Amino acid sequence: MPLDTSASAAYSRLSCILLNSDPDIGSRRNNTTAVGQGRDNLTIEASFCYAQPPLPSNLFVHCPGVTFPRSSIIVSTAEDLLLFRVPVAVEPPPEVIMYDDCDYIIYRAGRSPSLTRIPNPKPNFYDADVGLLSRAGDLFTVAALVPKSTNEFTLHRFDSEVGNWSMKTVSLDAPRKPYPMRIPLNALRLNHHMTTTVITLGGKSGTMGWVDLWSGILLYDLFPEDQERPMLWHMRLPLPMDLGKSVTELGCPKPTRGIASVIKDGKPCLKLAGLQIIEQRLPYDDIETYLPCYRVDNWAITTWSNTMVHSDSSDNWQEDFTVWAPDIIISDTVRSELLASGLLHRKPSEDGEETVELALQNLVVSEPTPSLNGEEEIVYLMARPKYFHPKAWALAINIKNHTLLDVAEFGTAKAGVLPDVTYCSSAISKYLTLATPPVTRKI
Repeated sequence: MPLDTSASAAYSRLSCILLNSDPDIGSRRNNTTAVGQGRDNLTIEASFCYAQPPLPSNLFVHCPGVTFPRSSIIVSTAEDLLLFRVPVAVEPPPEVIMYDDCDYIIYRAGRSPSLTRIPNPKPNFYDADVGLLSRAGDLFTVAALVPKSTNEFTLHRFDSEVGNWSMKTVSLDAPRKPYPMRIPLNALRLNHHMTTTVITLGGKSGTMGWVDLWSGILLYDLFPEDQERPMLWHMRLPLPMDLGKSVTELGCPKPTRGIASVIKDGKPCLKLAGLQIIEQRLPYDDIETYLPCYRVDNWAITTWSNTMVHSDSSDNWQEDFTVWAPDIIISDTVRSELLASGLLHRKPSEDGEETVELALQNLVVSEPTPSLNGEEEIVYLMARPKYFHPKAWALAINIKNHTLLDVAEFGTAKAGVLPDVTYCSSAISKYLTLATPPVTRKI
C-alpha cells in the first residue's frame, strides 16, 4: 500500500493513534518537538513521529548531556498531555532503573509544544496507578490511587498551580457490589482491586477512573461540585464470558481486555473489549524460544458500552458485538497485505516440522483496544504468529461490520528479552501541530 502524507487524507482520521509504549532514543526534530530542562540543567528534547493506526506512532526522547542514554518510560497520556519518565541520574546505568534515577516530564501538545518537569513523587507508586487531567489555561493534574485496605485508598495528587505533591485518604462511599455469581475467597484478582489502567472522563468534576479490568473501576471526582459528599465509588465490569473454572487462576487482564473513555453522540461513554481464546498446550517446547508451545484454534472479540458513567450500577453495561475470527471479512486488498506481511507464516515448533501456514483464527492476539473515536466501532489487536514471537503486528477490526480494515507491522522486541512490543492508545494526535502531516496509507 502506498504511503499518503497529504493533509486532507490524514487530519480527518487521526482522532487517536497507537503509541509504541517503548520510546525511542534520539533526536527527530519536527514541528512536534519540545525542549525542556531536567535536573542539573540537563536538556531534554521530545518529538513525535505519528501515523494513522494501525501503523505505530513513536515518541523520541533525546538528552544530549547523558553519556549512557537509556529508554524512557511512558507513564500516562490523556488529551493533549503525555507523562514520561526519562532516566538521567546514574552513569554508567544500573541493570534496573530506579524511580529516583528518572525525571518526570509532562509533554503538552499544541502550536507551541512544551516540556515541564514535575517533582518526583515520594513515596513512589506504580506507573499503572497514574492518570492525567488536562485543564483550562495550560493547567493540569496528575493523580495516583494506591490501596491501603479493601475500602480505603491513598490519593497522591499533583496540581500544576500548586507545584507539589499532596496525599489524602479516600474511602469508598459504599461497599463494592457482589458479583452475580459466587466467587471463591482465593480468587485474588476478583476480590481485590489492582489497577491495570487509568482513564480520564473529565467534565466539570474532573472525573478519573482507576480500572482493574477484572474487578471494576474506582471513580473519583478531582474537582467535585459538592465538597461534602463522598467522591470515590465503584463500578463493576462485565465478567469474562469464558471465566468458567479458571476464576482462581486469573492473571493480568491486559492481554485479553481493554477499555476506553470516549465521547459518543455528544455524551461520555465507556467502551470495553474482551477476547475469548481457544488454545491448547502442546507436549513440547518451542525450538526458537525454548518456552512452552501452544496452538491457537480460534478467538473472538466481544465489546460492551456504558453511557451511565456516573452510576455505580454494572447493570448499565450493554453487550454490543461479538465476532469470531473465521467470520471476519477480509477484502482482497487487505488479504494481499496480510499475506505479504509475513504474519501468517510460523517457523517450525519442533525439529523436522515444515513452516506452518496460519489462518486469521490461528494467530496469537492480545491487547484489545477500543478506538478513542466514539463514533467508530473499531478494536485494535496486537497479533503474533506464536507466543513470545519477537515481532508484532497491529490489526484494525471493525467490530460492527466484522471486517479486517488493515494490518501493519508494529515493532520487534529488543534482543535478549521476552517480547515487549506493546502500545497504548492516545488522543494526543488531535493536538499535534498540523504543519507536519502524519503518515497514512491508502487502502
